[in-house]
Amino acid sequence: MEKHEQPETCAMREMEEETGYRVSIMCKIGEYDQPQYHDIQYIYSGKLLGGEPIKQGPETAKIGWFRKDRLPLLMVPHRRKQIKNFTKHHNKLVKETLKTPYLIRFITKFKK
Repeated sequence: MEKHEQPETCAMREMEEETGYRVSIMCKIGEYDQPQYHDIQYIYSGKLLGGEPIKQGPETAKIGWFRKDRLPLLMVPHRRKQIKNFTKHHNKLVKETLKTPYLIRFITKFKK
């Protein structure tokens, strides 16, 4: 987030910068705290307004649309859980503390 930027504004800006798509925010659907990283993730549902997909960018290797029952095998940790929470609770806000998966803790331990 940029200084003095609201989370919703940041989400819309980041979406366009990283994917090429413009969106409007409908509502916040998730607040996920990761205290071990001093990180809070805000997840929003939104509406696609337009734009063209970025083929390959500094933060985007590939963009695709997926059915919820056919998500990619390799995803950002916890993203699958966040998508599952959305499909289960729809537009209700879910607040949760996330724990780092064992495999990531294991790999991180040996990187030091």
